Amino acid sequence: MDIPETLTHLRKLPKSAAEETDPLIRARIVGEILAALAEVEDALKAVRQPAVAELREQGHTVRALAAELGLSPARVDQIAKGKRA
Repeated sequence: MDIPETLTHLRKLPKSAAEETDPLIRARIVGEILAALAEVEDALKAVRQPAVAELREQGHTVRALAAELGLSPARVDQIAKGKRA
């Protein structure tokens, strides 16, 4: 599965989970999904931070990166420095 397909699948998870009729099972499913997403989020941040730091080392400005990434300049600076990646 490629990244766009995976993202499409992830976006469907809330609706799929909501379709479970047993509330206990639904709560467990959502809990498992949230735990997995937290793990994935941490792993993705570990990939993004060095990428942003590398771009800064290459001379890209915080403002230019902010515009490219859709983030504020302050957030780009935090990411580049490894603060709350």
